[in-house]
Amino acid sequence: MKVQVEDTDGQHSGVTAEVVGQRLEPHPQEPSKGDQVHFTYRFDGTRKTSGSGVDACAVDKKRVALLCQTIYSSGAWPEPDGTLTGDEWLAVEHPEQVAAVLLLPNDQSYDPRTCEQDRKDGGGTHPPKKAGKGDQL
Repeated sequence: MKVQVEDTDGQHSGVTAEVVGQRLEPHPQEPSKGDQVHFTYRFDGTRKTSGSGVDACAVDKKRVALLCQTIYSSGAWPEPDGTLTGDEWLAVEHPEQVAAVLLLPNDQSYDPRTCEQDRKDGGGTHPPKKAGKGDQL
């Protein structure tokens, strides 16, 4: 499913992201750990140098997050059509429960400043809280 990436104000950034494939298989560097979720993704409308980041979550059939991590367009490879594609691995405790990998549209690429860095207001706008294990999506 393709999502339109939104900035911290909830506005569409002109960037889309989507999972284009997923499968269960052992990670080539850690085959003894058994199956993991290997998925491929694509970003469109972004530049490699000013990338977007979205949370990718492996979910069960009830769309409960089993594991989430942020993926960034800057970690993907440019394709001839201008899109950026990449792949990631999710080491889910029970990979057989994974029904899908969902991308959340909230751009997580902002560098949130802490209150110690900006005592006045904590650094201004921040992305929404990251998704995590157990969240209903």
